[in-house]
Amino acid sequence: TIVVPAGSHSRVKFGASKLSEALTGAGIKANIVEQNQFPKGKSTIAVGLAASSFIQKALQANGLKLASTSGKEGFSILSSKNTVVAGNDDSGVLYGCLELADRIKAEGKLPANLNINDKPEMVLRGTCIGMQKPYYLPGRTVYEYAYTPELFPWFYDREHWIKYLDMMVENRYNSLYLWNGHPFASLVKLKDYPYALEVDEATFKKNEEMFRFLTEEADKRGIWVIQMFYNIIVSKPFAEKHGIATQDRNRPITPLLSDYTRKSIAAFVEKYPNVGLLVTLGEAMEGVGQDDVDWFTKTII
Repeated sequence: TIVVPAGSHSRVKFGASKLSEALTGAGIKANIVEQNQFPKGKSTIAVGLAASSFIQKALQANGLKLASTSGKEGFSILSSKNTVVAGNDDSGVLYGCLELADRIKAEGKLPANLNINDKPEMVLRGTCIGMQKPYYLPGRTVYEYAYTPELFPWFYDREHWIKYLDMMVENRYNSLYLWNGHPFASLVKLKDYPYALEVDEATFKKNEEMFRFLTEEADKRGIWVIQMFYNIIVSKPFAEKHGIATQDRNRPITPLLSDYTRKSIAAFVEKYPNVGLLVTLGEAMEGVGQDDVDWFTKTII
C-alpha cells in the first residue's frame, strides 16, 4: 500500500503512480491510498513532505530517523519494516518516488534496509525547443513565427508531449524553454489592442488549450515551462495598424511600444501564472544605455 496525504500536490500523486507501476511490473500487487494517518502493519510505503506530521509519524512508527533532505528537490528514502519516501518539497517527493521506482525495476523487488539522501546539484536543468523555423516566412523577418498547426503541427500532439515530458522527468529535467520572438500575439488577447492577435479564433482556442495542457502535465512532473521572447518585437497586425515595422533595432522606445509590451506581458502572467518568462534584451546592443535600462525596469519588469 502506497500512502500519500490527502490533498497532496499533483507531483506527489504522480510520483506515487510511478511507484505503483514499478511495483506492478515487479509482480507486486500495489494500491495507492490518500489519507492523513499512517496505517499500522507491514508492506506500506509512506510518501510525503519531510516536514509534515504524516511523515514524522510514519518515521516514528517504523523506528526511523531522518538525516537531511535540505536543499531544493532533495529527498530521503528510509526503510525498516516499512518504507518512507520524504521530500524537502513536492519535487523532492517526486524524485524520491522515481529513485525508489528505478531501484525496484533494477532489483525486481522492493529493496530492503534503504538509507538514501540525495538532491540535484544544478538548480535549472532543461531543454530548449525552438518555436521557430530555419527560414523566413513570406512578408516576415527573423524570429517572427506565430503558433499555428500549419507551422508547428507537433505542438498540438498531446501524446507526443506526454512521451517527451516523461523523458524529461526520467532524466530529472525541471525546466522546458519554448523559444519564440513574440509569443504573446498567439497566446493572449489584449483589451486595448484586440487587433494585435496574430492567429484566428479557432487557432487561438487551440493554443489556449495546448498551453494549459502542456503546463499542467509539465507541473505534475516537476517541470517549469518557461516562455522566451525577444526584445522589442510587435505582432504583424499591430505593426500594420500603426504604420511601423514589427522590429527595428535602432528605433526609439515610444509610449505605444512600451504600453503594448507591458500589457502583453501582464496578460500572459495573469493567464498563465505558473509559467516563467525569459527575455533576450538584445544581443545587438552596443553598450547599455539608459533606454535599455528603462525598457527592462519600466516595461518588462
